[in-house]
Amino acid sequence: MQDITKALQDLAKAVESNPTVQSVKVTITLKKPTPSKAKPESK
Repeated sequence: MQDITKALQDLAKAVESNPTVQSVKVTITLKKPTPSKAKPESK
């Protein structure tokens, strides 16, 4: 998550210094990690 925060801060600085940018839309989709096959699922 720290990398995402830094990337958004860098993007904000870049947008602020560029007068031609009207709007920015960012979509972040977090994926649940898939369970590793090393652990058998208990049923």
